[in-house]
This record gives sequence, C-alpha cells and structure tokens, in this order.
Amino acid sequence: MPRLQWTRASSAALLALLGALSLTACSEDEELPTPRPDAGTQTDAGTDAGTEPDAGPPVDTGIAWDGGAAGDFSCEGKTQATLTFTPGQEEALQDQVNTLAECTTIQLAAGTFTFDNAITVRQNGITIAGAGKGVKGEGTGTATSTVLVFTNAAANSNGLDVVGKRFEVRDVAVWNAKKDAVRIESSTDVIMRRVRTEWAKVNDENNGKYGLYPVKSKFVVIEDCEAYNAADAGIYVGQTEYAVVRNNIAKQNVAGIEIENTKYAYVTGNLAEDNTTGLVVFDLPGNPIKGTDVRVLNNIIINNNRTNFASVAASSSTVSQVPAGTGTFILASRRVELTGNTWENNNSLDVAVLSGLSIEPDPTLWAAGGFNFESADISIHGNTFKGGSGDLVDNGSLSAQRRPLGALVAALYAYGETQGELRVPHLLWDGVDPAGHPRTQVNPINICFKGNTLPAGTRNAIVDLDLAGAGQAATGGDLIGAWGKTRHYAVTGTAFDCAGFSPALTIGDFIK
Repeated sequence: MPRLQWTRASSAALLALLGALSLTACSEDEELPTPRPDAGTQTDAGTDAGTEPDAGPPVDTGIAWDGGAAGDFSCEGKTQATLTFTPGQEEALQDQVNTLAECTTIQLAAGTFTFDNAITVRQNGITIAGAGKGVKGEGTGTATSTVLVFTNAAANSNGLDVVGKRFEVRDVAVWNAKKDAVRIESSTDVIMRRVRTEWAKVNDENNGKYGLYPVKSKFVVIEDCEAYNAADAGIYVGQTEYAVVRNNIAKQNVAGIEIENTKYAYVTGNLAEDNTTGLVVFDLPGNPIKGTDVRVLNNIIINNNRTNFASVAASSSTVSQVPAGTGTFILASRRVELTGNTWENNNSLDVAVLSGLSIEPDPTLWAAGGFNFESADISIHGNTFKGGSGDLVDNGSLSAQRRPLGALVAALYAYGETQGELRVPHLLWDGVDPAGHPRTQVNPINICFKGNTLPAGTRNAIVDLDLAGAGQAATGGDLIGAWGKTRHYAVTGTAFDCAGFSPALTIGDFIK
C-alpha cells in the first residue's frame, strides 16, 4: 500500500495548512497576462511553440566538438608550456596563476593542496590537470588523486574561479569551497572532465552553493564528474549556449543537475540520486537567455528524497521551494525532450511541468528573457517509470510558507486517496496556461507523454493540477472543491498522447 502518511494529520490541522497557503499562481477570477506586455503577437503553443525569430541557427551545426574547437581561440602554432607543482608549493602556484601566459598547462601532482584563497585564472588556453579525482568522502589526496582543499580559505571565495577561452580542468577534486567549487564565467570552449566537487558536511545550508558552475558561457562539456553536498546545485549550467552534461554523478545536493536559461543542452547518461530534486530544466526571470532545445536522454533519476537544506536567504528562491522527493521539474522551458530516462522512488513525484508564473507571477519581471515564463512543447517518450514515487510528498514534512506547491499537492492527494488516487501521477502539469486558452482545451501547451513504460496497474499517469483554481479553493479551506478542479488522464487516448513537437531536436547528433 502507498504510504501517504500526511493523511494522519487531523482535519483541523490540514485545513489550517491550506489556509496558510500563499500560492503565487493567479486565481480563476484574475485575468492571466495575455497579451504579454510589449511582447508582440503570440502564437498558439501547438507544434510551432518555441520556434522564434531569434532562435539562432539549427542545432546540428556540424561542429566537430568533443569539448571545444568551436570558439575563436586556438593554441595551435603558439608557444605552449607546462608548469608542475607538488603539495607544499601552493604559494608558488598562486603566484604563477596571476601571471600565466596563454596556452599553459598546470600539472598538479598527486596529494593534498591546501589554499587560503581561490585559484583565479584570467587567461586563454589554460589547462589544470591532476592525478585523479579520488572517491566520494576523500578530503585528502592519495597516490592516485589530487585534492584541492579550501576549508580555511577566505569567506565567499570560490575554489577555481575562471574566465577564459579554451579552459580545461581534469582529474582533480575540490573540497570544501566557501562558495562555488568550480566557477567558470563568460568563457568559451570549456571542458570539465573527471572532476569531483564535495563538501564534508551533509545537509548544511552553509556549504557552497554550486559544485560545477559554468555560467554565461558557450560550448561547455561536463563529463565523468561527481558532485556532492552542494547547498544549491551539484552540477549547474546557466545562461549558456551549447552544453553537454554527460556520464556524471550528482548525490546529496539540493538540486542534482540543473539546466537554467540555457539554449541547446544535451544531458545524457547521468545518475541523479539522493538529492532533494534530481535533474531539472528551467528559466528564471531577469536572465537574458531564453532557454530552449534541451535533450534529456538515458539518465537515472532515483531516490531523490533528501530534505531541502537550501538557505532561504542565500539560495535561489526556486530551489528553496522544491519539495523533497522531486525527480524532475521543467519550468518556464520550451522544446524539451525527455527520453530513455528512468525514474523511481521519488517521494513527491517523478516529473512536473510548471509555468514560470508559478514562482514569479509578475510577467514584467520576465522581460529580460523575452517574457519567457511560458512552458511549451515538452515531449516525454520512451522512458521507464519503475514506481515507488508520489506517495509521500515532501517526505511528509510540509511547509505551506516555504514550499507551498508541495503543501498543496500533499493536501489534494490526502483527499484524493479517498477517491482512489493513491499517489501523485508520474506527470504533473500545473495547468497554468499563460497564452489564455480556455480550460476546455485540454493540452494547450503541447505536453506529450507517449510510449513510456509504467508500473503494472497504472490507472492515471497524468494530472492537470489547475493551480489557479485548486489553489484558490484550497486557500479557502475547500479541499473537496480543490480536488474537483484537478483532472486526471490515462496513459493513452487523451490529448497528451501526442507525437512531440516539430522541428524535432537534433542536438547531440554531432557530438561523439
């Protein structure tokens, strides 16, 4: 039997929780923002949603790309040097990185390097290479690993702090960075390969926010890396064009793998386990890049039930609001394909598709990204849902103030159990449609759920939550009315049983 332990709360306590909900979605009586301010003519979502005049060239550009080679800087024909350092030479290393010539390799021997400040790189063509990333929990280097320790570094300093073209870091671990372990900003042709980022303490909001953190960059590869105990995201790609996140492990973070405001991302072969939320794709307001064309292929997203330990003050509000037990959420994103993935034992739900208005209801604040609060064209096909998910939202530790959507879902399915819905379905859509289609149109933003393998006996696989309507009823204490706003759909024979979007994604076809 499903656990559904939140149903043990008294009716009075449950109604008090509902009364405390402060949902950001518009109510049914409040007109949704359409047309968008200064957004010009809108198109229906359909199969052409996300295809815009500024969408750039087709994704299959023919780039010969195994991590770089597409930028405007090359070390070919230039003087190339290698500088070698051993543990105990940290001060010499810091002096050298401040005056590096372009096209220099910094070779770090096996062992432990201890730093009191970030390793700051502001040069092109730099490689940092160690002897190996070691294993989880290893805070000191061994004969086969290089560990960079920042436990006593200056407050608010990163581990590696890089701005440059054609940068590579490989075969090292970054331990206890005060802020971000590996921060790479405004860079092109970036490779992170066999890097481990880790904080010693688990569930500590004072840990650094990000493990691997390329931002505002172009042509990025993160491959065969590991990330543990980040207080925001273990592996992050943000405000970036063309990224590959491949064959990595993310565990014990708030968000395991996070693709944010990014165009053309290929996320494949990763394991996201034991995070608050496993693997997510979303846009945030105020960022200039409108995320689109993200392929999520052959990942394992399981057991993501870690209590949310993000600092409300220090982390993004989006991450601090995520209920424990969330496998994947897609928010304010378009042209996203999920195929070949496996979800299992995510207590809150496996996959959610949400509008950006569910976290920031003021559309004018989304202006920088072209009013990118809409989600549209989400294709979820050929995946495996093994079960064990959706029966203990937020691990039963509900907070209407900090995680209102989780509290609402838990309350709804506490009543839903009496109606035969014993767990949250595998796909939850918030039902928010910024384009203003009537509620009689079942799937206006073109979410397709087709050809997936589901547990035996699955009755309904999809729920339209109607966040505006159900939320309004719930805040008034009308749980029965709130449940009545939701709509549940079987796997086949509905408007969600559709073929995807056009043109299809081709990203990844050129990456070997």
